[in-house]
Amino acid sequence: MNSKKPPIFILGTQRSGTTLLRLILNSHSKIAIPEEAEFLRPLLKYKYFKKPFYGESLKRIYNYLRNSPHFHLWNYDYSDFLENLKQQKEITLKELIESLYLSYAKHEGKIIWGDKTPSLFRKIKLLYQLFPEAKFIHIVRDGRDVFDSWRKMDPTKNNVAVVALEWQYKNYKIEKFLKYVPNSNKMRIRYEDLLMEPQEVLKKICFFLNINYESEILNFYKKSKYYIGSHHSELIFKPISPQNIYKWKKTLNSYEIKAFTFLAKRYLKIYNYEIECSKMCIKEICFLFRDLFIGIPLRMLQVVRANLLFNSALKGKKVKFKVGSKPASK
Repeated sequence: MNSKKPPIFILGTQRSGTTLLRLILNSHSKIAIPEEAEFLRPLLKYKYFKKPFYGESLKRIYNYLRNSPHFHLWNYDYSDFLENLKQQKEITLKELIESLYLSYAKHEGKIIWGDKTPSLFRKIKLLYQLFPEAKFIHIVRDGRDVFDSWRKMDPTKNNVAVVALEWQYKNYKIEKFLKYVPNSNKMRIRYEDLLMEPQEVLKKICFFLNINYESEILNFYKKSKYYIGSHHSELIFKPISPQNIYKWKKTLNSYEIKAFTFLAKRYLKIYNYEIECSKMCIKEICFLFRDLFIGIPLRMLQVVRANLLFNSALKGKKVKFKVGSKPASK
């Protein structure tokens, strides 16, 4: 099964505006981008790249998707997709992913499917190999605002040193993998530019995607409740506002600003963000080492635990996931 138009992959770290961009593009008459596909994590592996699923492995995938709380957040009638999957004798990874997203797009009356799953940042090369015609949009945001936003949504992300390293590392990995993608199939935008000049930036995106610009996409917030859970930032239920940028200047304390800038200076510069040259005192350096010593093992444990949960679920084991709220009924 081949889609008529190239799929779209929105890339970026958490709290970088990926959800906002997803909702905007999802408001276009031709584009359908569902909730995050966290459940694809255990399937996006090179061992599944060439060898099709069949027999017991295909049955496991069917049961895995049917019982996935993350898949249920897509908030559409997926019964036809599951029934079709159940009838298959074998299916490749590409066919599985494409039929999954196309079933969602068909339900929405759209012809272009897309994905917005920040946790798949390590899988960009594989996704490109599966879909060499795909369009990749990398949205970046000042990491200090990312930190401020993330800790408000998740108290476990209150360690500025760890978030700074994670923000820089993920952007490094995204940029590294995007080197495999032709320039005609990738673009980078800044969250701040999107908020300051939304129409201009969105016209460039539509040109990149080879679709007509539709002014209605700026009214995305009127339908946000049908495509996103209430656990997300309240800002995505409101019109775009330039007031939502560079909040870190008022909300981060002196140590947090210095620590983040020190650890993530390279990519702050690459993305043309303001750099403060204030030096850290001995006390602040001690705080930095403390935060790294405590925070890195805890963050690694979170990542390992999440991967184990998804792999266990794919094997048919009962696991308890923490998922967000379901969007409103349409």
